[in-house]
Amino acid sequence: MYIKKINEILERELNREIIDICLQSEGFQNIVATFKSDEKQYVARFSQKKKESIQAEIQWMEYLQGKGISLAAPVQFGSLEKVIEIEINQENYLLTFFQHTGGQPVNVLDSAEWNGEFFYRWGRMIALLHNISGPAFKRPEGSATIESDTKWVNDCYKDLKIQLNTFSKTTTNFGLIHNDLHQGNFHIVDGEIILFDFDDCAYQFFAQDLAVSIYHAIWTGTSFYPEWEDFPHYFLTHFLNGYLSIRQLSEDMYDQLLVLLQMRELFLYTLFLEKWDPETMEDWQFGKLRELERNLREKRIPYEQEIRKVSIIL
Repeated sequence: MYIKKINEILERELNREIIDICLQSEGFQNIVATFKSDEKQYVARFSQKKKESIQAEIQWMEYLQGKGISLAAPVQFGSLEKVIEIEINQENYLLTFFQHTGGQPVNVLDSAEWNGEFFYRWGRMIALLHNISGPAFKRPEGSATIESDTKWVNDCYKDLKIQLNTFSKTTTNFGLIHNDLHQGNFHIVDGEIILFDFDDCAYQFFAQDLAVSIYHAIWTGTSFYPEWEDFPHYFLTHFLNGYLSIRQLSEDMYDQLLVLLQMRELFLYTLFLEKWDPETMEDWQFGKLRELERNLREKRIPYEQEIRKVSIIL
């Protein structure tokens, strides 16, 4: 779908002029674009997921906003539905609109932003999210199913699922979560963390949100600051202290975290194999795939030692 086509659809549906339209992503199930109208910036998402699931996502986001969570809220234009059914090239899509945060991703290279105080607020924000209980929403349970043509990948997934199924689901460790809460899915506005991209929200162990944040933060930090040898410990201490300022972490949640970190690596491994073109890959991408495969085959738990040390201290 090209920008011109998206522009035509938005102007037709909204019956207003659209400017500064920019394609942000074009994935398997979603196409996302930003645009301006009446001097305000918005996000348009074209999805091929089920309408009921998208409606539940919007309902939960509105519920969270009402409870004080800062997020890029769903937008309803006039008398239009919040979820609009459209057809493009004989394919059905569901169009939804969201506020734009007006902010930017955290600047990893700026120590005024990428520091212990920010990591603390990051962990605290997740705890606040997990502290909100409410009515049941019609969202799926668990993370996305991983399927592969490679036997060892499928075996690894089955083994991790078996491990997760040994944990009891309680109100203190399981609920509706963001499910993809890495630093690419929030912006910073005047020092405040603004969440977005709730497309994958699901009922899952709370430790999943922690696992995703921890994995991507430490991967990012160690990549940009290879000389910062104790960065994993530094990040985990501040991040988990932030979480613990609001919620407790039980022993079973630490154990779940270790399994879910492995699950994250498996998810990334299959995603990268699908998305990265070997003809254009850079050395770091080849290296990352080798690292992921080695860890998964050898059942290495990423950052296990650092997490166990911090958990004892905290």
